[in-house]
Amino acid sequence: MRPIPLILALACLAQPAPAADEAEALPFHLPVPEGWRTETLPFPLDFAPGLDYEGLEELRFAPGMFEPDAADFWTYVFVWWIPETTPLDLDRLVGDLRAYYVGLTAAVGESRDLDVSGARHEVNLHAVRPDGITRVEYAGTASVFDPFVTAAPVDLNLQVRRTRCPDKGM
Repeated sequence: MRPIPLILALACLAQPAPAADEAEALPFHLPVPEGWRTETLPFPLDFAPGLDYEGLEELRFAPGMFEPDAADFWTYVFVWWIPETTPLDLDRLVGDLRAYYVGLTAAVGESRDLDVSGARHEVNLHAVRPDGITRVEYAGTASVFDPFVTAAPVDLNLQVRRTRCPDKGM
């Protein structure tokens, strides 16, 4: 059995959030490992408009993200740079990640003429560092659908860090 891929999601809460066209002047540093691809998307996300955030999503895709036989298949990192006033507790985060994957599957599936109506999307997280003041960490899994390459279910490991950014005035 092949190992389950890894996703690392980071959410940094701060104001103001830059527009996507200001990506080169991001108020945070997210390294780009050699061979990784980048993307910046403004909120609301076209594929998940129900996520009512303002700000942006900054992504890093591993070289094998879209290669089913690669060890880093479906491995990527993203930051949601959103206002600190956005309530982001465990229940909302689980629901929002599920909405994210449902929307992503529907949008990509439609563009590829895939029937994704029966696709399963489950997200399970638990707190691993719940200090609740400046940083909270979660770990868990997501069972989602890969509309990009395999048109099949994929199980992901999740690591999430919610961080306040006091050096940005928050």
